Amino acid sequence: MEEKENLQEEVLEEKVEKDKPESEEKAEEKAEKPKRKSKTQAEMQRLIEENDRLQNYALRMKADMENIKKRNENIARDMYNDGRFDTILSFLPVVDNLERAMALEMPDGIKDGLSKVKKQIDSIFEKLNITEIESLGQDFDPNLHNALMQVEDETNSGKCVTVYEKGYKIKDKILRHASVVVAK
Repeated sequence: MEEKENLQEEVLEEKVEKDKPESEEKAEEKAEKPKRKSKTQAEMQRLIEENDRLQNYALRMKADMENIKKRNENIARDMYNDGRFDTILSFLPVVDNLERAMALEMPDGIKDGLSKVKKQIDSIFEKLNITEIESLGQDFDPNLHNALMQVEDETNSGKCVTVYEKGYKIKDKILRHASVVVAK
């Protein structure tokens, strides 16, 4: 009995399907297709936006990494230069004392030995681009000179008349200002 009822239902469904006009079938298909297209298009749009977002994120991350790399390079260079400057600064009093010793009267053998050491130091300074700040007879420049005192001298007014301690620089960076006496 159940089989008969199932068969009858199937026959009825087929008959209803056959009796539908073709335009209704096409209308149903068209109604279904735009829904699928709109879902597909929406999904496609979502994926495109997601792709754009991820590409922008990747570009930002790449730029951040490049900035970090440059910053680290600058930090490393600055640390190296600071260490180098500190080492040279701690060495300058030795150079000053060597020059003072060479100015004293002493046997020629000792003086020759000191002058050879001074030549080695000058050679090292040349390799490191360390130059002495010219001061004696030059106009006083607060960027280069440290005035210890002033003396009355109308002919050399504004000039450095005595150098107590030489100044040094590497390229344009001052290692130590020259300590000078300035004429009024």
